[in-house]
Amino acid sequence: MSEGMRKGAWVRVAVLLALGGGVAALCVLVPTSNTTPQAGVVMDLPEQVGGFRGKEVAATMGELATLPKDTQITRREYVDAGGDRILASIVLSGGEKRSIHRPEVCLPAQGWTMRGGRVEEIDLADGRDLEVMNLSLVRDIEVAQGDRRKLYANYFYWFVGSEVTTPHHWSRVFLTSLDRITKNLNHRWAYVIVMSVVTEGFMPLGKNETQTVEMLKQFTAEAAPSFMRASTPGLAP
Repeated sequence: MSEGMRKGAWVRVAVLLALGGGVAALCVLVPTSNTTPQAGVVMDLPEQVGGFRGKEVAATMGELATLPKDTQITRREYVDAGGDRILASIVLSGGEKRSIHRPEVCLPAQGWTMRGGRVEEIDLADGRDLEVMNLSLVRDIEVAQGDRRKLYANYFYWFVGSEVTTPHHWSRVFLTSLDRITKNLNHRWAYVIVMSVVTEGFMPLGKNETQTVEMLKQFTAEAAPSFMRASTPGLAP
């Protein structure tokens, strides 16, 4: 390699290092917003959603012991006349961001195996559009002595920030950094869950997975506008 070529290669490396260092410096030097932004959600799940009536479920001792003290949690278990059940939950971060994480991290620890995931598009009752991640789950359960079966479930989740929603963890992380740098905005993210098990084979007239997904979409379409602020218009780019 000639002297000129070596010099040119080093200049390119130096530029890349400088750019990388500049981005890192911005992340360090840009101050955290002094004001806590208004959350994109209201921490109050509706008592009634269509034919479902919900009762409040307290946070677990493990959640209270693990999550930062300023984390807020609200949760309800909904049941309809046919016996279908839906669990809905909102976790709202405080000053620390470790309240919010990917469910793909914690679900295996709870005994669930992920079969796959896809984004579902939902037309909300108030006219807004919402994208949620739909995880298809399975686990073994013992319904009677010596009788083990596979229990399937569908787990909807999405993240709500200040005037934005996204079904993707990577998008939430990107927006957290970008808006902190460009807008001095420290998102107070909420993590929303809507979940139900597939009841086919476990109860009379039980729902298969397709029917379960449709039930969750209808539930979300009606429930989400009640706790997502009107200033949260829809999807992240």
